[in-house]
Amino acid sequence: MSFSAAVQRAIPRIPRRRRLLFGLIIQGILPFISLYLALLLRLDLDESRISYSAFVTWGSVLVGLRLVTLVYFQAHTGLWRYVSMPDLIAVAKATTTASVIFTIVGVIVVDPFEIPRSVYLIEWGAYIFIAGGLRVAVRVTRERIKDAGSEQIPKRKIIVIGAGDAGAAFCAQIKSTPEFRLDPVAVLDDDPSKIGQSLIGTPVVGGIDDIPEAVKNYNAEMIVIAIPAATTEQRARIIDKCRESQIEFRILPGTDELLEGNVSVSRLRRVDVADLLGRPETHLDETALRQTFTGKSVMITGGAGTIGSELARRVIAFEPAKLILIDRAENPLVLLEYELRAQLKQNGPESVELITRIVDVTEPIPIRNVMNGHGVDVVLHAAAHKHVYLMEEAPAAAVANNVGGVLNVARAAREAGASTFVLVSTDKAVSPTSVMGATKRMAELAIRELGADESTHFAAVRFGNVLGSNASVVPIFQQQIESGGPVTVTHPEAKRYFMTAHEAAGLILTAAAIGDNQEIYLLDMGTPVSIDSLARTMIELSGMVPDKDMAVEYTGLKTGEKLTEILSSSEEELSSTANEKLMLVRNTGPGISELAQFDEFISSVHDLTDEEVKSGIRRIVSDYTIDGDDS
Repeated sequence: MSFSAAVQRAIPRIPRRRRLLFGLIIQGILPFISLYLALLLRLDLDESRISYSAFVTWGSVLVGLRLVTLVYFQAHTGLWRYVSMPDLIAVAKATTTASVIFTIVGVIVVDPFEIPRSVYLIEWGAYIFIAGGLRVAVRVTRERIKDAGSEQIPKRKIIVIGAGDAGAAFCAQIKSTPEFRLDPVAVLDDDPSKIGQSLIGTPVVGGIDDIPEAVKNYNAEMIVIAIPAATTEQRARIIDKCRESQIEFRILPGTDELLEGNVSVSRLRRVDVADLLGRPETHLDETALRQTFTGKSVMITGGAGTIGSELARRVIAFEPAKLILIDRAENPLVLLEYELRAQLKQNGPESVELITRIVDVTEPIPIRNVMNGHGVDVVLHAAAHKHVYLMEEAPAAAVANNVGGVLNVARAAREAGASTFVLVSTDKAVSPTSVMGATKRMAELAIRELGADESTHFAAVRFGNVLGSNASVVPIFQQQIESGGPVTVTHPEAKRYFMTAHEAAGLILTAAAIGDNQEIYLLDMGTPVSIDSLARTMIELSGMVPDKDMAVEYTGLKTGEKLTEILSSSEEELSSTANEKLMLVRNTGPGISELAQFDEFISSVHDLTDEEVKSGIRRIVSDYTIDGDDS
């Protein structure tokens, strides 16, 4: 066994009382040392001029004062091997208090020839230096011993992004805990005043744009992003630079977690895909939402899906009288019900009546029975077939669900006297090239017609892909990476708009709160994200290099897919709303004269061939482009 290992094992075996007594003895000796040094310094290092009788007498008094104030300020029990700034501040407070008392008594009682007046101040400084320095020395020695005794696993060189409080706390923890086997070799920060300085002994060598060069110069193996308050744009910029370096990178928690004291190596996480949006997540007006949903009976169709379940979680916090969840997927609905009931039990409010029903929106009678039985006030319609390539092979099912289901629920809502109906639509409804997008456009036209009598306000929301939604691109990429690849991308130039499920739910709820009749709303989603870049980033987040450790294969666009989606067509005008991130879409093109043609088409759709269904859709949605049809 090495000497360092023997020391580490022996110290904890000493009984606590014995260690405390030993510590008090040392702290009782220190005042004699500091007083002696102060006398020597004041008397020009002439030991013969010291009055030893006065030294012993008043040194004993000083020892008593020091010990009493150390106990009072709880500075006597701190573990020296973990000494930190609060411990040193406590020592300084205790020292100052004792010195003030000692000075007052000494000036009044002690002959200046025995203890000169300036000795009191010199002794105060000497004691702080010795007491604080001894504690720091113990900590440094312990860390050196631990480091020397650690298994000889090479330390990973890391670069820390951010020379602020979080970066400093992170570097301090790494340096005080050798077991992590991490070595901060450089810090980067865009604040020019910090460049050239050091952070906890680590040099600040440049800004964010210098990441690739710093990684190369310092042979770094990992980057840690330690800027908890960074905006999404800042994080995206940093991540882009990290990707250029082709090494692993992690991120510290956000500001809310930082305030809870979670700046720790154990709190490091991989960069989440949501960090790559390239824009801040949109937060909407909670006060307006509460006024809309509190005490109301709210129905969510497609309640067990990604959007529906997020809607449920947010609506329940607004204390509706009833929350009715409709879905035909039994197992996910049961799991969501358990989750929401646990939430109600733990956080309340207990007044919410939670109702779940297995109902298919294509069946009008069960939908009407639920609506009429619970006096629904607000309907959020998220039920839909959403997968583009599947609907190309099942256009009749897409029409029945995405159009017929909307009409069934919307008519039942109007019959039940609901005040508001919000349809969840998609950017694929704009100049559609897919059955899914075209049926969503049909649904938008349908509710526009239904809102003509104004008994119920009908609105739609239109947004892009939802990060992490069931069977969407992100979980598919994750599954492919976990399976060892390859990761399949349709086209190297394919781009999509992305938003979080939280944003999507907020947009839908806001449309219910502020939406006027027969209107469509969309969220400002910034610029579209490259799917190829997203796939490569996810591979890098898994600690691998694209095309080296894991292949990226291009499969070609599937039937009905576009290279890039658009949010509005040439026949639509965008205007602002009270929320700068929320836009109103006004349709200047023709609508539909009556819904009879919808009903007739839906009733016959299962008797038609796929080509006949697509042709029928185009008769209603004139700008629908059928794949492979140049006519």
